[in-house]
Amino acid sequence: MSATAISMTTALLDAYFKAIKIETPLLLNEKLSEIFSSKDNFIKKIKALDTATGEFKLPDDIGELIFDLLLFNFFSEDSQRLGESFFEGKEWEQIEDVIIDRGTELMNILLYLQECQDSDIKFSIDDYLDEYLISEDDFDNEEHEVYEAVIKNRDEIVLGDLETMAAISNQNSDSPLNDQLLSILLFFEAKNSLDKKQELILKEGKNPAFQSAFLAVLSSF
Repeated sequence: MSATAISMTTALLDAYFKAIKIETPLLLNEKLSEIFSSKDNFIKKIKALDTATGEFKLPDDIGELIFDLLLFNFFSEDSQRLGESFFEGKEWEQIEDVIIDRGTELMNILLYLQECQDSDIKFSIDDYLDEYLISEDDFDNEEHEVYEAVIKNRDEIVLGDLETMAAISNQNSDSPLNDQLLSILLFFEAKNSLDKKQELILKEGKNPAFQSAFLAVLSSF
């Protein structure tokens, strides 16, 4: 399990349990670390993760965030052990069939942040949209539809304050991003601290425990 995955998982759990005012279960941290570090095949890891989140009665949306971290850890750690040829074989095809409807936009943003780190460039909402997510050649693709609320408000996102982010989120409650939107907007808002952003989520968020956990993961990368 990579150090990055450890810090992100800890941040996710701490933020979630803080939002619901319960102490983070130590056994849950230990169980997730065991699953992430296992040499089992990835489908078996997914099953173990789903069992663990069920045992600890985590909501489905939190489970999907943890799934994203498991997948991110797979790409950053397991893939080095398995080699490039693994992604050309039948086992990877089977994994793709299993994961196609899993996870959230968290995974996309984490891969983007990893690319920024590898290239030694600063992340921004403009760079994420223009250079990573949507190119001019496929501007009408699925990502454009998902991120429409972000794209049409990008100038306000760059210049706005926390209240602006909350207003954009509220005005686009029908966005495919749903509860993820506010967390994404707040992450790319560069003028305020994480504590202030989390305070706004707890005050304005429609699903504050999930939104707080989502933002905590990104901020811990």
